[in-house]
Amino acid sequence: MELVIPWPLLLSGVCLLGSYFIALRIAAARRLRHIPSPGLAPWTSLWLVHRHLGGRIARELADLSRRYGAIYRIAPNWVVISDPVEVQRVWQARGPWYRGRWYEMFRFDQPVETVMSLRDNANHAALRSKLLPGYMGKDVDNLHLIVDQRMMDFVALIEQKYMSTDKDFRPMDLAEKAQFLTLDVISSLAVGNSFGCLAEDRDTFGQIASVTQSVPLITAMSIVPSSLLLLQNPIARALLPKDKIEGVMRMMAIAQKNAATRYGPDSITARDMLGSFVAHGLQYNNAWLETFGQIGAGTDTTATAIRMTLLYLMTNPDAYSKLRAEIDMAISDGKIKSSPITDAEAKQLPYLQAVIREGLRIWPPVTGLMPKICDTEQVVCGKKIPPGTNVCWAAIAVLRNKEVFGDDAECFRPDRWLQETDTEKLKEMKQVQMLCFGTSSRWECLGKTIALIELNKVFVELFRRFDMSIVNPPEPLKTYDASLSIQSELWVRIQRRT
Repeated sequence: MELVIPWPLLLSGVCLLGSYFIALRIAAARRLRHIPSPGLAPWTSLWLVHRHLGGRIARELADLSRRYGAIYRIAPNWVVISDPVEVQRVWQARGPWYRGRWYEMFRFDQPVETVMSLRDNANHAALRSKLLPGYMGKDVDNLHLIVDQRMMDFVALIEQKYMSTDKDFRPMDLAEKAQFLTLDVISSLAVGNSFGCLAEDRDTFGQIASVTQSVPLITAMSIVPSSLLLLQNPIARALLPKDKIEGVMRMMAIAQKNAATRYGPDSITARDMLGSFVAHGLQYNNAWLETFGQIGAGTDTTATAIRMTLLYLMTNPDAYSKLRAEIDMAISDGKIKSSPITDAEAKQLPYLQAVIREGLRIWPPVTGLMPKICDTEQVVCGKKIPPGTNVCWAAIAVLRNKEVFGDDAECFRPDRWLQETDTEKLKEMKQVQMLCFGTSSRWECLGKTIALIELNKVFVELFRRFDMSIVNPPEPLKTYDASLSIQSELWVRIQRRT
């Protein structure tokens, strides 16, 4: 007998279901109604997803911070704060906050968690303690020598292929080459072998291209965490364009292959970062996933810092000339005796350190929402925040806060770090600037030490040898905000200094 559902009953069911979802939307919108918001943000996450896919989310949040102030709403259960003091309080090491589900995207499609995806504070701290010795270089032989070798590979590539003269114009895409450098550095440290991007002058495994194509979609999906389950479905993964994930899959295979050599009866022991992970008790699945994660996280971020700092230097003649003069004087006075410069020598150059701080401040390498959640009601920026609310930061707004950095906080001015005479004010500036690494929080960037070593070296090695200028000043580069800054076509003219 065929079951026939009377249409009035079916219509009633649809209406009841629709009413239920409408009631849920109204309830979600009302729970944070006391916090200002743009457009349809209180009613749907689609407003935020759309902004993510538009490629300007970090800059739009900075604009909204100017419009609404220290706190505003960007989705039914999401708020953004731009007060540096409140960000530090939410992120403090011993506070009641923990990571939101947004971080689940860093689990990729695997059954085990990574240090970037773990939401439980205790489990995160336990895993982090096993990774820290490797990231700090304590278990890695010749860390500084390896960075030096890759730095000289970078210089050699420029000298061999991209030196312009009055009669020979050879433009170089600095956005691309900076990432070749950081990818070669982190691969050498992570698994003991460089990927050879600088030597071959290409994205050898297609990793950079794949990340560029896949990250925007994944970060947009992270706004609706349940959608990330699609990535764990083999049928759904099979429908994804192969060119968008091919390089990522190759990188995973490399990480798995290298990790496999460290386990089993014929395992090898090596004092690289992977070897450190193994020595501190990581199992195979965790070890290869952390290796894969660090290669991705440690390349885009540091490359962004290099690109944007150089861009701001090339568009600021005063800062450019001051940095070059300091480097020249240090070489003349014997303060720089090495080539590449040592990390210790670099730390003694005050203007260089000011340039690095200012570059990280004016354009933070990581601009993701990084939401934190609390299980109890909290007061943030003077507003009651219900339990379970995602509290995010507006990276650019926080690091360009005028109360902390002055009325010219929107300007790239390294001198601010040298001219401030108030010790407490300078301390505050440094604390806020280091939020780009999550410093002083339980979630501080593990790769901070390696990144700062690279930054301490790269600007000196370029400025002591070359003159650099932007090829297309009206549009110096293309940039897409997607938690990371996806950047391309920073074309520069490089000439040997005379």
